[in-house]
Amino acid sequence: MWETFIDNRLYPTYIFEFMAAMAGMAYLIVNKENNRTDKLIVFSLCFIFIIDLSAITYGLYGYVYDYKYVEFLKDTPFKGIYWIYNILILITNSLYAVYFLWQLRSRVWKKLIWGLIGGYILSSIIYYAISDVFFDTTSAFTYISGAFLTCIAIAGYYLELLSTNRILNFRNELALYISVGLLIYQLAFTPLFFFQRYIRVDNEFGDVYGLILDTSNLFMYSVFTIGFIRKIVELKKIRQIASG
Repeated sequence: MWETFIDNRLYPTYIFEFMAAMAGMAYLIVNKENNRTDKLIVFSLCFIFIIDLSAITYGLYGYVYDYKYVEFLKDTPFKGIYWIYNILILITNSLYAVYFLWQLRSRVWKKLIWGLIGGYILSSIIYYAISDVFFDTTSAFTYISGAFLTCIAIAGYYLELLSTNRILNFRNELALYISVGLLIYQLAFTPLFFFQRYIRVDNEFGDVYGLILDTSNLFMYSVFTIGFIRKIVELKKIRQIASG
């Protein structure tokens, strides 16, 4: 199991995550007037990278060193890493939804998405409590319902653009880059995730699955990085014009 996991995810994913997180930090440093939505998305990316890297480090330590010095974990459900990823999925999907919710002015959409976020968190916690997936595998319920939640929040953001003057300057919206990266990732990878969870597949499909996962991550985090870099360049141009 660990050999396949490492081959499919270890190196490419963390490079992409680190790239986007560092670009986001650079954007916050350059943009002295960044708002809470900017801080939230950068915090989310840093959080994902730190927890993801911590999870694989924890898992590899147990696999290679057989939980030396922390033997008390060896015979407990916490010896695996699925519980870490199940928590990560729940938190990150909720943070992404809040990010797009903060882009909205419509009270109706805000109430709807707040309600969906609350329902998503509550239902996921209940599902973890009554099922045996929390420690044993990635929760399909949390992953797929989180994907729907993210897409609905993005849809609310797009409707906000179309119904206001923000559409005139949409190319300068950082949220546009975040939405494109997330939406394409969810549309490309979520059906594949659902397919491999409920249909028996062979090793060849596992290779395709890993390739699509890496490609989806590359696309998503690259779009995030491009968005941050574009905003940094724009800010520097504005300052040059103002000082010149």
